[in-house]
Amino acid sequence: MKFGFKKYLWALLVLFIFLFCYYIRAINIVPDRLLSYDPIFQYRFTKYLADWGHLPVWDELTYYVGRQFNSLETQPFMYYVTVFAYWIAKLFSNVSIMTVCSYMSAILGALIVIPAFLLGRELSNKYGGIMAAALIGTAPQILVRTFGSSYDTDQIIVFFILLTLYAGFYALRKRTIASFCFLVISFAAFMMTWTDFSYTFIILSASIVVYFLLDIAIRRVKEKKFDFKASFRNVKTQILLLVALFICIYLIGLINNTDLIEIIVGLANFVQNAEAMIVNISIAELQPFSIFNINGWMLATGRFATGDNIVDISLFLIFIFFILFGLYRSFKKDRMTLSFLLTLFLIGIYTSFKGVRFTEYTSVIFITLISVGFGSLVERATKDQLFKAFSIGLGIIIILIALGIGYQLGPQLGPDINANWDNAWDFLRTKTPEFSIVGTWWDPGHMIAGLADRRDYADGAHCGDACFYGINDRIVDLGKIMVTSDENESINLIRKYQGDSSQVYWIASDDLIGKFQWLQYFGTGCDARTDRNCPLYMQIPHSSDSYDSNGNVALRNYALDNQTSIMVYNGQVPIPIFVQGINAVLFDEFIVYNGTQPIPIKPDENETNSILAALKPLEKQLNVRFTNQTVPMTVWIPQDYSYIVLIPPTLRESVFTKMFMLEGQGLEHFKQVFSNPQVKIYEVI
Repeated sequence: MKFGFKKYLWALLVLFIFLFCYYIRAINIVPDRLLSYDPIFQYRFTKYLADWGHLPVWDELTYYVGRQFNSLETQPFMYYVTVFAYWIAKLFSNVSIMTVCSYMSAILGALIVIPAFLLGRELSNKYGGIMAAALIGTAPQILVRTFGSSYDTDQIIVFFILLTLYAGFYALRKRTIASFCFLVISFAAFMMTWTDFSYTFIILSASIVVYFLLDIAIRRVKEKKFDFKASFRNVKTQILLLVALFICIYLIGLINNTDLIEIIVGLANFVQNAEAMIVNISIAELQPFSIFNINGWMLATGRFATGDNIVDISLFLIFIFFILFGLYRSFKKDRMTLSFLLTLFLIGIYTSFKGVRFTEYTSVIFITLISVGFGSLVERATKDQLFKAFSIGLGIIIILIALGIGYQLGPQLGPDINANWDNAWDFLRTKTPEFSIVGTWWDPGHMIAGLADRRDYADGAHCGDACFYGINDRIVDLGKIMVTSDENESINLIRKYQGDSSQVYWIASDDLIGKFQWLQYFGTGCDARTDRNCPLYMQIPHSSDSYDSNGNVALRNYALDNQTSIMVYNGQVPIPIFVQGINAVLFDEFIVYNGTQPIPIKPDENETNSILAALKPLEKQLNVRFTNQTVPMTVWIPQDYSYIVLIPPTLRESVFTKMFMLEGQGLEHFKQVFSNPQVKIYEVI
């Protein structure tokens, strides 16, 4: 009896790829730490399930006065799997639920290699399956969203995209009761994983439409006539199978309060008009995808980049060749496979155009096509041993490059560790009344609820119709609260959402300097992208220092470009100097710290002349010429000099400027109760 080594070799290779992909995802796990934002949202409900044995009916903290817990906006399958793992882990150690969430992120992320192998093998052969498992498991564009500590839905969504595509194609080809049951089970689980689970159902349905149209076209060429009936008979069984699948999913959805028709309509509406939910405009990951940008296409195919342009471009061109060769071979060999691959190709391109965020999913699609092409190439070379050796060798090189990229990237990924924010969450959790509500821009809402355990005004998960005042209303008001120079307007908007909360606290943080474009846009309608009358803060990082003969810092440099910079003269009072070419001028105003307090300094004409006279000796040293003109902006210089901020006149009196740059000076209804270099917290009085 033969052992069948070759048969088990494939299983061992998949096992090795799984373990490797788990390693690069788990290497930077830190106990009791998660990535911020959405992972904290997922963690909060997982912890609730672990603590109470069931999921909540009402989320009482976020979008205060809360929102209904809705399976369409959450992913209970992931919660159940993680809590089950937590119960098992508790039998052997006193591990926390947050730590288990971290490890489950790595495990679920590594598990995607299994359906990747199955799909690649089903569409080509075992060579294609191994290539799919290796590339999808290590693709940077997928890895950066599926590593340990990133406890979010990406891992399990990618898993089920691959699994349902495999189960769907397998069932459409085999048309057996067993394959159909497996398909239904796969979609039932996917339904509990992702709101837009109908995405793969649409792909499967579209592939049958393409199959039907291809059959008509080929019959037209061969038989010189259109035979719709014959073509329909060719796909009749597949259509009935998809109808049966739709009915089963629809009925299962009714049990879970999930309307399949509503989901499909909602997905179609989002595809056509994502900005109906206006906050989507501000999400960087939904920004347009350019067809003319080769870097964008490399992103959509997994972002395999070594840093060597020749290697990277060569790899990308090989990928394109594999895709085209796979389509060509399937045209020669199997029309149903060709229809499925064409559908993946077209939907992959279309999905890419909906925003950079979706290149994670298009990477899955395009890598599948790449892997099928590789498998087809090896199959084509079967009769030519030299060509086969070359093909397999090329595949091994590609896989080794992919593993190397993943090995280098993995250690760079991990949870957020920031003492300033940790201290802020600890302050809110321990030093504020239990039923307080905390506001800021919407991004930190998950952490306010999940780490500070306090009510929030809004967070990064859309609320739908369940909230009292929807996200569109709240996002406009949150922006206006920060942008306006009328403190009373801010207070009135804050009170609008206070409800029966005992106290309100407000956060101004350094990350909002860079995000202020969106606060201003939503709050006032002033769009800095197109309107020059809507200037923003300009945050300029520290680039270098110049020293005097005693080794003390004389000038701190903040470079804008090769010709333009800002220098901060390190005198008794730091003085910012704008330098462009050989011209050097002062600013209308600068804000510096005297101990812990910021001091606005606005020199009059005589004081400006005195400062210029004192700086005159620097002209020769710096090769500049001082003039008595001034730049009509304010410069804020933080205590650690790590960056400076240029404040345009339109934002000088904004509530955010007074909160963050002026530590509350000029505000009557905001009392600072916590402060560090990154986070300022105010009690609203």
